[in-house]
Amino acid sequence: MKNDSDNLFDTGFLARLERLHLIAKRISGGAAGGARRSRRLGDGLEFADHRDYAPGDDTRFIDWPYYARMEKLLIRLFHEHSESTVVVALDCSGSMSPGGTSAKFDYARRTAAALTYVAMGAMDRVTLVAFGGETDPGDAFHAGRNRGYITSVLDYLRGLSAAGPTRLADSVNRLSQLARGRPRGSDSAGTILLISDLLDCAGDLDESLGQLQISDIAGGRDVIVIHLFSPLDAGAEAPAKGPMMFQHAETGRRMSLWLTDEVLDAYRRKWGEFQDRCRKICLSRGATCVPACTDMPFEQLILTTLKRAGVLAQ
Repeated sequence: MKNDSDNLFDTGFLARLERLHLIAKRISGGAAGGARRSRRLGDGLEFADHRDYAPGDDTRFIDWPYYARMEKLLIRLFHEHSESTVVVALDCSGSMSPGGTSAKFDYARRTAAALTYVAMGAMDRVTLVAFGGETDPGDAFHAGRNRGYITSVLDYLRGLSAAGPTRLADSVNRLSQLARGRPRGSDSAGTILLISDLLDCAGDLDESLGQLQISDIAGGRDVIVIHLFSPLDAGAEAPAKGPMMFQHAETGRRMSLWLTDEVLDAYRRKWGEFQDRCRKICLSRGATCVPACTDMPFEQLILTTLKRAGVLAQ
C-alpha cells in the first residue's frame, strides 16, 4: 500500500529545500551550472596545453602571440566541458520500512528529494530511479534540470512504497543505462547517488559496484553510496529485554530470541563489522561511502554527500 502522507513534503520542507539550495550555491562559489571538466581535450574555454601545428588543423586555435615571439606554430588545446548526468537511486525494499514503520523510508525520500533539487539547481540533468521491493527497475523519473519541476519529483517520491527484497544486483544494468544518458561525444558518465540501508544486499554490493565500475571504466563515473540506517538498526535504541519474536522485513522469516545485554552487545559488534565491511567494499571499488544515521539533520547529510561527490567545492 502506498504511503501518501501529507506531512512527507509539507511547506516547511519546501522552505528547507530552498535554504539548502542557497547554501549549496554559496559553497560552490557560483561555478558554471552543470559544467564538469572532462579528462578529454576539446574546444572548451579552459586552456590545457599546446601541441605542434599539423596541416589541416583549425587555424582558429593557433597561438598567434606565441608565433609572433618564437616563429613557431602551436595549437592551443582546451579542456572539454560537458553537462553532468546525476542518477538518484532509492532503495524501496522492506528493510527501509520495517514492520510498516516509515520513519527511515521517509528520511530516505526526503534525502532523495533534496539531492535532486540541489542537483537541478546546479543545472545537472537528474533522473530518479527506485529499486528493490515491488518497484520495476525499468521505471524511472526524469527530473530534468529545471527546479520548477520539483512538485512532480515530490509526487513521484510520495507514490513509492517499501516492501520485498532489495534486488540490488538486478538493478545495476538499469542504473548503468541511465547514467549513460549524456550528450553525444562526452566522456562524462556523471554520478550515481545510491541511497540504501544495504541490509540483505551486502553480499551483492561488491559485485554490483564492480559491474558499475566495469561498465563505464573510461567514463569517469562517480558512485556515491549513502549508507542509511536508523538508531534502532545500529542497536542504539534497544527494545525491551526478554523473550522476543523477530521477523525478517524482506523475507518474512521469523526467529524467537531471548534478548539480554550480552545479545545486544553481540549485535552491536556485528553491526560495527557490517558497517566496516560495506565501507571497505566501497573503497575497493572506487566508490565513496557516506554513513548516514536518520537522526542526522538531512541538510547536513546533503551537503556532506555533495562535497564528497565533488559537486560542491571542498
